[in-house]
Amino acid sequence: QNSNAAPTGKSNEITTGGAAQVAMAGLSTRKGYFFQNISSEIMWGSFTGTAAPNTSGSFPISPNGIIRSTQVCETTALSIYGETTGKVYTAWEM
Repeated sequence: QNSNAAPTGKSNEITTGGAAQVAMAGLSTRKGYFFQNISSEIMWGSFTGTAAPNTSGSFPISPNGIIRSTQVCETTALSIYGETTGKVYTAWEM
């Protein structure tokens, strides 16, 4: 894969508040990713299972908080949990 490949957009919103959803499916060739919670509420993420608040394997992503990797990165799915339907995030992977 070209190390200068263009990112693929994964931005979206919480489709069902109170239920986890997949923000980025597993991708064995993933070289980098970016995720920013641009909502006013905490979201929870997990690369090891289903995201849930205050649960082992999940991590909080504060409002305006960012997770990213441009070197060695996870290739598993990114599960995201948000309490309220319609809260948005910006994301990409390559």
